[in-house]
Amino acid sequence: YEGRAIMEIDGQTSRLHLSKVTMKDSRRYQCSVMIPNDDEGTTAATTSLLVLVPPSPPICRIQGEAAYWHNVTLTCMSNEGSPIPVYEWKSYSVKNTPRQFPPKTIEKDGALSLFNISRDTSGFYICTSTNRIGSASCNFTLAVTPGNMNIGSTAGIIVGVLAGVVLLGIVILCYCKKKGKKEKYAEGGKERHDGKGSDVDSQRYQEDQQDRRRGSRDRLDDERSHYSGSQDRLDDQRNRSSGSRDRLDDQRGRYGGSRDRLDDQRDRYRGSRDRLDDQRDRYGGSRDRLDDQRDRYGGSRDRLDDQRNHYGGSRDRLDDQRDRYGGSRDRLDDRRDRSAGSRDRLDYIDDQNKNRY
Repeated sequence: YEGRAIMEIDGQTSRLHLSKVTMKDSRRYQCSVMIPNDDEGTTAATTSLLVLVPPSPPICRIQGEAAYWHNVTLTCMSNEGSPIPVYEWKSYSVKNTPRQFPPKTIEKDGALSLFNISRDTSGFYICTSTNRIGSASCNFTLAVTPGNMNIGSTAGIIVGVLAGVVLLGIVILCYCKKKGKKEKYAEGGKERHDGKGSDVDSQRYQEDQQDRRRGSRDRLDDERSHYSGSQDRLDDQRNRSSGSRDRLDDQRGRYGGSRDRLDDQRDRYRGSRDRLDDQRDRYGGSRDRLDDQRDRYGGSRDRLDDQRNHYGGSRDRLDDQRDRYGGSRDRLDDRRDRSAGSRDRLDYIDDQNKNRY
């Protein structure tokens, strides 16, 4: 208080003068009286000094993020003011019209708490600081946004949106192609079936496919039956070949009987040949000529044996070729019979010559 405080004493009164007071000078002051050898009664008294100061312009701030569905707090504070100022908030819409606070709003000691803010919470907020000698105010503009988005989240959202658009385009393209095929098939079905519904066309198309499969299966069965018939005809040919073989055996049996009869004739003429043995010496030349003829016929007989060996090499091939070579075998047997007849005629000539001499 140097230079600002002056104390005056006049008889029984004391005065204290303070100049250029400030808010710091607001306090309680005590005055004490000291009387030598007298300590009875009241020796001190106190008084209060209140320096009145109007509120300084308050400072408005926000605590929290002004984003959808967040909670924020608006604060208002004056650095000076004596006595202590009182704070009051007022709200105005974006069109600068007064309005009530949203529900659940709390206002206390210059702090205005807003909960679950939205776009409707945006607007102008005015705080007024007031005491006995003056007032001051501050304005705050609240703009509620969807929220702060960093680059990473923004890029992720963009990529996700693009991927969704591409996927949606692919789905739409596939759907259009599928629908186009269905319409094309429906138009073709209408042309084939005189304009009937696509469901009926699909059902008839499936029935046609089944009929085609049945027809292919029937043709396969017919081919099998055809091959079975060919196999039956082959069996019939085999049976006919067996019948020809049996007939060939019968012919052999008949020719075997002829040979037996020839053997009997040879036995009958064998006695005559014994009687003519003596005369054979006389007619040796003739007999030699007959032997030469026999040799010639023997050569023919050897050739016949060679042919038998040629056709007797493979019994299976002979069985298959019997029908083909049966006639040749018959001709060979005929030649044998003719050769045997020639031999009998030679024997008969010998007998006549013997009887003649």
